[in-house]
This record gives sequence, structure tokens and C-alpha cells, in this order.
Amino acid sequence: MRQTNSQHHKIFNKQQHANDPLSAPALRTHQLKESAHMLTETDTREVETAEFLTSSQAAKRLGLSMATIQKLVDNNILQAWKTFGGHRRISLSSVLNYQSVNNFAEAPRTPIDRSAKVMMVVESAELTQRLKKDVDQWQLPLQISFVESLTEALLELLNEKHDLLVVQMTDPRKQQEKALEILKKFVGSRHNVGHTLILSAEEDLLPSTPSAGYPVSIQVLNKELSPVWLSAYLSGFVAQRRS
Repeated sequence: MRQTNSQHHKIFNKQQHANDPLSAPALRTHQLKESAHMLTETDTREVETAEFLTSSQAAKRLGLSMATIQKLVDNNILQAWKTFGGHRRISLSSVLNYQSVNNFAEAPRTPIDRSAKVMMVVESAELTQRLKKDVDQWQLPLQISFVESLTEALLELLNEKHDLLVVQMTDPRKQQEKALEILKKFVGSRHNVGHTLILSAEEDLLPSTPSAGYPVSIQVLNKELSPVWLSAYLSGFVAQRRS
């Protein structure tokens, strides 16, 4: 019996769909998976782009205690506001900024049963005396020492490893760049300091390109050294070590 063109076309279509990996049942399954995937991506984007977090969400994201979050908010390091019901909302952008500029992930973890060693390079004798008094009142589980110059700090680090080195730089930019190069070579070869934080009024002091070869443990902040800021920073450092 000869098949008509119409019958032949129908039979061909059935065979084609039977061999097609995305035939009707498979196509519906594929579409459901795609829809679920798109929904998941949309939900994730909505969560990530939320403008504000609760205090508990910010604490969980940063790995800090609620008390430390409160301190960061009070010191205007994290930007926040209160709803009419009195609930605190914290700016996500300020949380992400704090998370990026206070990244201790690269610093070697030390046993919690010993105090971390912190060395401060502070050029101002007056500020040094003020910080020493404040440090005693903060009662943080840290062994904090003060030196007047980077040279003195490096000599100390030759003999004893420290978990954190904080350097205040106030010299002209060219001298700061030279000091940064010295730190780069020292940290890269000796590894006698877990994390190095440089405070400078100069912008873009640290090259942003990875090809510059700076260790990830060196961080530069365009910020002045003040007791209020230092207290919040060191509190976060201690909390990070405990987490």
C-alpha cells in the first residue's frame, strides 16, 4: 500500500520526536529545570542586592558578635539607621566594604589560648602615649607593642613573629612607596608577620594589579589612625581569630 504524502509526513514527525532528546516529555522536564534554575538565580540576585541587613545578618556575614557590630555602628564604621519600630538596619554596602578592607582570611590562624601579638608603628609620640592608655582600657586579648619607625619594627620582626603589624605612614608619597617596597620584600621572604596594615593619607598607594607582586597579607587603607577606629578594628581582628 502506498502512503500519501500526508501520512508519510506524520510518520516521519513521530519518528523524529521519538529520537529527539527534547521530545514533549523531555522538553517539559528541561523547561522546568531551566525555570527552576532561573528562579534560583533571580532569588540569589535579589538577596545579594538587598540594600540593608539586620544586625544579626551583618554579624553572621562578617563572622562577628552582635556587640562588635554595635561598636562598629556606634563608631560609624558600619552605616545604619533605625526603622519606626526601633529596629536597626545596616547598609549592605558598608558591610561589604568592611569585609573587603578588613580581610584577615590570609593571616595564619594562631591558637586561641594565646594572645595575638600586634606591633604598632606610630610616628607621633603624643599619639603613642594616648593609644597606650586606651589599649589598657580596652582589655583585648592582645600583646600590643609600639615602635617609632618601620626600621625598628623590622628589626624586632627578625627575632619574633607577630600576627599583625599596623604602620602609620605620614611621610611624602615617594618615601611611603619606598617603605612599601621594603615591606613587600621583607614579608615575601621572611613571613614573620601574619597581616600588615598600612594607614596612609595617600590614595592608590598599593597597586591594584596582581602583577605588582605584593603579598595578599599587605593591606593599605586611606585612613587616619585614631583610638576610636583602632578599637573597632582590633575588636574585629580578635573576633575573626575566634571564629
